[in-house]
Amino acid sequence: MSVEQIQCVKLDRAVLVIEPDLSIWTAISSLLKRDFVLVEFARNAEHASVLFQRFNFNLCIIELSVIDDFCSFFSLSHHAVNQDYAPSHLSDKKTQLRFNSIPDAPCLVFPQQFIVTSKSHKSEDILYAIRKGACDYIVKPINALEMNEVISRWLFQQSVIADTSVEDNLTFSTQEKTPNSLFSFFIGDSIAIQQVKRTLTIIRSTGHALLLEGEVGTGKKFAFKQLQQSLNSPTDLIMIDCRDLSQLDEQQIRFYCANSKLPLWLVFNHIAELPMDKQLVLLIILDSIKIYEQIRLVSMSATRLFSRVQKGEFLIELYYRLAEFIVVLPPLHQRSEDIVILTKFFINRCLMKSAATRKELLNNYSQWGVTDFQCLTEYYWPGNIQELKNTIEQCLLLNIAPKEYMQRLATTHNQHSTNPLETSEINSGQHYLPVDWDLKSIEKAHITRVIKHYGGNKMLAAEHLGVSRKTIDRKIKEWDLD
Repeated sequence: MSVEQIQCVKLDRAVLVIEPDLSIWTAISSLLKRDFVLVEFARNAEHASVLFQRFNFNLCIIELSVIDDFCSFFSLSHHAVNQDYAPSHLSDKKTQLRFNSIPDAPCLVFPQQFIVTSKSHKSEDILYAIRKGACDYIVKPINALEMNEVISRWLFQQSVIADTSVEDNLTFSTQEKTPNSLFSFFIGDSIAIQQVKRTLTIIRSTGHALLLEGEVGTGKKFAFKQLQQSLNSPTDLIMIDCRDLSQLDEQQIRFYCANSKLPLWLVFNHIAELPMDKQLVLLIILDSIKIYEQIRLVSMSATRLFSRVQKGEFLIELYYRLAEFIVVLPPLHQRSEDIVILTKFFINRCLMKSAATRKELLNNYSQWGVTDFQCLTEYYWPGNIQELKNTIEQCLLLNIAPKEYMQRLATTHNQHSTNPLETSEINSGQHYLPVDWDLKSIEKAHITRVIKHYGGNKMLAAEHLGVSRKTIDRKIKEWDLD
């Protein structure tokens, strides 16, 4: 396929420009929109990291002055970087420390390809960008002709090495995990999941009883396994499913507790479903085994256990024995900024398990576009991470793009829906507001929805709405006063 033929096809791809001075892109942004469905701009690497969590970018165009921050956020340290080749205007101690820093969690490297822009003509700066992994270099001021040539070159390279680029794009690096990096396989960087990591890190070496709460599919068992493995020492485990009352055997539990030579984890799953009479039995058991110091209690519940206490359905004495610390696993729709990285993690794991059909699956994945990732981030995910995993594997194995899969899912939901308004909302993806709302209520609902769409980032919400960050803050303050 020639360059001309490639340019005739508008690819379903996305590009991100990271540039402190976005005014220089005003005249040539239309060129990018000709070849990319989604064109986003960020003034710094922090802004870019939020956009990366929301969208799947195939290409980045980065100003040289922010390339180190970019590498620090996205851990592109798989590219060999020699400190002697640091760019002339960036060779300071602070920058070098950033190069040597190792992230405390494995990360997905994306995109593999990026282009560097700079006013510098110095050969050492160009060499530095290449050593960082840049596939091209543009000297400022950028003109439309040069940009067109660079994008055409990149598109042609993508058509030649499509299979390789897809595979590299999914590379999941665990080699950078340090011995002290805890809970590193909690995939995602959302505020909600960071809070879970921090809490588990604090309580991991204590003897306090832990209550893990969260909807079905949010990863409660996974969180417990991470907690157990973080201690780096052998332990014994008794896992009791409270839906099976025969497992709550008082004599057997006491026997294991008395004879265990290792620290013992006593785990109660579905604790909220334990009948009242068995709750009393469990309370007696806990009283009888509290003399053993090596026992750690962990309970799991798909509902808020204290709500059952308030309804008189759960013994308050037992609740406070089991809930010395509470960790709530957030539902996936509350951490939608993690969906892209979770998606790539599940794709990568599926590829590792399907070695015989790996090339075919890579080809299936290469057909996914911007709109496919957007529909994944906008879906509510009632089944949380487990539903996302199932969806990704089905799309990959059956060669169905996520957008098409979601449309089929909506059709299935419609067949069971008796509410015409609910059906029309699913089909169109729109959110209809009551006709009796005034403009102020509609404005509040829309601004709130946009802020939620960007994971609570008011700066991005303001840019999306075309207003200043101060306007967003002022609106929120007015709502609080109301």
